[in-house]
Amino acid sequence: VEPQHSHREFLDQNTYVSTVLLRITHVQTLVNRGETADTYFEDDVAVITSTTINDRHLAQLGWQEELELIKEFEPDYHIPCDYPVYKVWDERRRKQHILDCLEGTIWIAERLEDTGTQVIPLLKGETPEEREYCYKVFEEQLGTNYCVFYGTQYFTAGVGFYKLLEDIQKVASEASHLRILLMGLQYPSWLEKLPPQVVAAAGQRWIRHS
Repeated sequence: VEPQHSHREFLDQNTYVSTVLLRITHVQTLVNRGETADTYFEDDVAVITSTTINDRHLAQLGWQEELELIKEFEPDYHIPCDYPVYKVWDERRRKQHILDCLEGTIWIAERLEDTGTQVIPLLKGETPEEREYCYKVFEEQLGTNYCVFYGTQYFTAGVGFYKLLEDIQKVASEASHLRILLMGLQYPSWLEKLPPQVVAAAGQRWIRHS
């Protein structure tokens, strides 16, 4: 969702909304207005914030600024420290961004331990070896079996659903215990084709349908 009147109107009128997700750029907008997750959304709505934003904006967001925004906004969950990782990059560059993402996630998680905000880590990696870094950190340092798989780029880059399906199936076979929030897909017939490890999905399809 975005901090605009039409979205707010939909949320206020729809009693079935239990969870919302918004980008950290929109968190900044709301914080500037003096809002928190509790003041802007209803009490029974779980709020997730995410750093999965445009690369240009992401490059300008430091860990400390991100932490301060989240502490001010006080969401229920936060998806921290996104770093772009693209298949066309060489292995060394991908690995560095994956490690940066994981290091930042640990840093943020440690500083949110005494707050009401839980961290949901991003799963990164084009190869099993790259994804193994994430699996190890999730289990050994974050103690979580829940993660986010960012699927938006499969469609913006024209790769398509079946490549997304293939990659999620790989994750499901490598780490069957993980529960996955998939970002970027809400088409029901495609969601039904995904492995059962995908337990939640987020996207903007709801806007067109409402």
